[in-house]
Amino acid sequence: MKKLKLLFLTASVGMFLASCTIYHQVDVTNNPVGTKVGVAKGSNFGNCDVTLETAAKNGGITKIGTVEYKAKGFLIFMKYTTTVTGE
Repeated sequence: MKKLKLLFLTASVGMFLASCTIYHQVDVTNNPVGTKVGVAKGSNFGNCDVTLETAAKNGGITKIGTVEYKAKGFLIFMKYTTTVTGE
């Protein structure tokens, strides 16, 4: 019984400490990278408007040069971030 409790405790601690991050950056167009940066953040429990349009609007960008997308998860909680650069 003690081994079963220890196994359960170890598995529980491992699940709570585990997280996953996905990161991807791409050059979207032939536009220069630029000096302006726009960011849109969201989560699966609340605001999740992480579109390129929202990120560009937040940074005052009209010509997008690069896009960076990041998704980070911890159990069922997810956080998403879209970052765009351009002019």
